[in-house]
Amino acid sequence: MVEIGTMRQRITLQEHRTVVDGIGNHTSFWEDFHSCFAYVNLSSGKEYGPAPETVSEDTLVFVIRWCRKLKNLSSQEYRISYAGAFYNITCVDDVQFRHEKLKLTADK
Repeated sequence: MVEIGTMRQRITLQEHRTVVDGIGNHTSFWEDFHSCFAYVNLSSGKEYGPAPETVSEDTLVFVIRWCRKLKNLSSQEYRISYAGAFYNITCVDDVQFRHEKLKLTADK
């Protein structure tokens, strides 16, 4: 799979939070949850839309070391901040269920 030495890109996992104030107003925000080094690779990409307004959509794969803090990581409540952009996690894979590496697939 991926050697530890190739994990050179710093990423931050962010958790979605909702806070309710004293009068019942809900406020949603993203809070930094965990920062680590990752192996990052382009999985796929596509462009769509008319020529002057073409939008690109990239899917990246992030491989990180597993740790106990990440055992409940899910695609619904977390996203990745990397290189000034945000990526919505679409798949969390505990590689071979060995609790050594996590493979996160995410869309920009």
